[in-house]
Amino acid sequence: MAREKQTFVRRTITDTLIDELREEIRSGKIKPGSRLRQLEVAERFGVSSTPVRETFAALEREGLLVSSPHRGVVVFQPTVEDLRETYDIRIPLEAAATEKAVENMTDEDLDALEDLLRQMGASTTQATQYNRLNMKFHQRIYSASKRPRLEKLIAELRDSSAAYLRFYSTLAPTADQTQQEHERIVAACRKRDPKAAAKAIEAHLSNTVARVSAGLPDENGQGQSAA
Repeated sequence: MAREKQTFVRRTITDTLIDELREEIRSGKIKPGSRLRQLEVAERFGVSSTPVRETFAALEREGLLVSSPHRGVVVFQPTVEDLRETYDIRIPLEAAATEKAVENMTDEDLDALEDLLRQMGASTTQATQYNRLNMKFHQRIYSASKRPRLEKLIAELRDSSAAYLRFYSTLAPTADQTQQEHERIVAACRKRDPKAAAKAIEAHLSNTVARVSAGLPDENGQGQSAA
């Protein structure tokens, strides 16, 4: 019994540590390319090395950390090539989910999307809040597809893209444009037009690639110039 309790406590500590480090990476508090040392993290959070090791492994599976034979564990530093590869996979999947979702959407789903849209419009200057609402907005659409495996795959890909959020949230001048793209998505959904909604999602994600690319280094570590 004591052994079972000890295992449960350790798992709880690990889950908490995963959430803490994930948020610090996503918010930019821990910068891309930063090296994370197991002992330092353990001391900072007042835990043993075991939950830290488990946390590193979990965040590496999510794509937020990378193990390097020369530098140890480092925070993923996204490049334009990484971004494009991820979105080459995401765009057709999210378009397919959106098309199927529109076929199944209820008035309640549509009202919820419009409510999220209003909240997002009031949060364009609050990056963390806007990103959280943006995630809920897209999740609400894809959940209406009634395709749980597709929804799970999309969620995993979106989680692996979290490292880009810090760059995207700094692009304040594009907030109005992004909001307009979301409005077009909702308008197509409200018209019950699956093809138009799918195209609106494709355009939105493609524009995201173009905007974020301007702030990311290329494969040689050089910054991109805005197009």
